[in-house]
This record gives sequence, C-alpha cells and structure tokens, in this order.
Amino acid sequence: MYLEDIPLGQRIVIGAHTFTEEAIMDFARKYDPQPFHVDRAAAAKSPYGGIIASGWQTAAVWMKLMVAYLHDNVSAERALSGFVSPGFREMRWFKPVRPGMTLTYSTENIAKLDWKPRPELGLLEARNEARDENNELMMSFIGRVLIPRKPKT
Repeated sequence: MYLEDIPLGQRIVIGAHTFTEEAIMDFARKYDPQPFHVDRAAAAKSPYGGIIASGWQTAAVWMKLMVAYLHDNVSAERALSGFVSPGFREMRWFKPVRPGMTLTYSTENIAKLDWKPRPELGLLEARNEARDENNELMMSFIGRVLIPRKPKT
C-alpha cells in the first residue's frame, strides 16, 4: 500500500463502543484518577453532575477499534509492518461521555502531504471522530501517519 493509492474523502466507520460505569472507573483509577471519573459522590457535586469517562479513555477506545479494523481490513503484511505516526493534532473533547453511552468511531483520510525529512514517505492525515447515538460529535482529532510512497521508476 502506497500513499498514492489511498483515497481521500471516504468516511469509514471503524466500530462502536458502549461505556459502562465500571469500565469508566477502572480506566480512570489506572490512568486518570480525577474525582469525577472515580467517585460517585464527588462526581455528583462536580460541574458534570455525575461520573464521566476520561477523554483519554475515549481516545484509547478509538485506537483499540482502529487496530482491530486494520487487522480485519488491511493485508497481513502491511498490518504486521505497523504504521508510524509522528503525532496528532487538534484533539478535542466536545461533551462528557457518560455511563451507558455508545459512541460510534470513524476515520476519513483528508490530506496527503510531503514529508521532507524522508522523501520516500508521505504524511497521511485523517479526521477521526466519535459520535453518540444522536450523531452528536463527542471527540475528534487529526491523526497523522507516515506511509511509503511509490518507488520512482
């Protein structure tokens, strides 16, 4: 798979995930132990009015679903070689994710850019989103991944 072969503008649903209170609290105890993630009484008194998922959990679920999607839909050779990412940009959390909510995650390739440090690679940018049951945007970010370019003949 080469950068030149990857289409732009096609939104792909990579999966859905339902957030349970138990999973929210378990994740937060390990990685983001703020009171509104781990303590029902403190969360009730917070500006959120109850337990909410860590934004980092919503992002981690995106990664889990993306890895599964790639495993199921990309050639084994390419999946095993991995995708190198120089980072992401514009990470945004728009609304709190509450227990019982199901988010649907998607990705859409939006740009192919030159990668000057290594011209044999190009930079693919993708808009990644999580939406709730009402199709409201809950989280988004622009992912960036380095992809080989076609060899020059």
